Amino acid sequence: MKLRILHRTEYRYALPVRNNVNELRVTPLNNPRQKLGLHLVRVLPAVRMHRYPDLYRNPVHRFEIEEPHKDLVIDVSSIVETLPTPVAGVPTDVPLGALKDPEIVESFQPYLQSDGPVQVTPEIWRAAVDIEQERQDVFSTVLGLMEYVHATSKYVPGATHIGTTTLEFFADRRGVCQDYAHLLLSLARAIALPARYVCGYVYDAKRGDVIGSHASHAWCECWVPGYGWLGVDPTNKRLINEAYVASAVGRDYRDATPVSGTYWGSGDREMRVTVHVESK
Repeated sequence: MKLRILHRTEYRYALPVRNNVNELRVTPLNNPRQKLGLHLVRVLPAVRMHRYPDLYRNPVHRFEIEEPHKDLVIDVSSIVETLPTPVAGVPTDVPLGALKDPEIVESFQPYLQSDGPVQVTPEIWRAAVDIEQERQDVFSTVLGLMEYVHATSKYVPGATHIGTTTLEFFADRRGVCQDYAHLLLSLARAIALPARYVCGYVYDAKRGDVIGSHASHAWCECWVPGYGWLGVDPTNKRLINEAYVASAVGRDYRDATPVSGTYWGSGDREMRVTVHVESK
């Protein structure tokens, strides 16, 4: 499937700001399931950008606007070709005990830790263990975690904020895709299942059938020995397929934020994000 992605982020400041430093993680990844074609990043006011990979090999664009300004517009246009995900090749006979392999534990240590917004409390651990005990292998356990998050959570925009932790979301169960993904990470890490956060985009062919297609979307990838990273979307309760495009991965939202930065100034700030994903 060939997809065209348009992502615009607009900031309006009540008073002029300066020394506005930003990092962008909005470049679709190049990997076996997606290939990046045309990709353009434009910033107004015009700036010189520096590009480099971060610790998780995400492409990063960095820029700084030193002069006073009241508006900032970031336009990103990408064309990506995605390939079907070979779900039929996921082994269904890998026992959960395989995750205790010292090599797996050492290699995926960042994706096993409880830190920042991804927290493991006794209540979350109990929920994860209950799901684990009902399953016989890694693949079915991943599906069980996804189904649990989807069934016990309600998608309510505005109910949470960017800094909401899994502890807070677990208590209320109302939030958005970021919260769904963080909770699945907490559950997976509670039972020593390596899991990472993914930020990107999803194509909604039916225009309203997929939650999260109107903006940047978040999901998870869990490690299945003998297969690799298996993508699951707890918000929509489905495995990742060719409709999904990943732009960044990391331990949690902090590592994969599409736009992050700081500036010197005071006053209110308004932000507007629009995303369009269409099939070519």
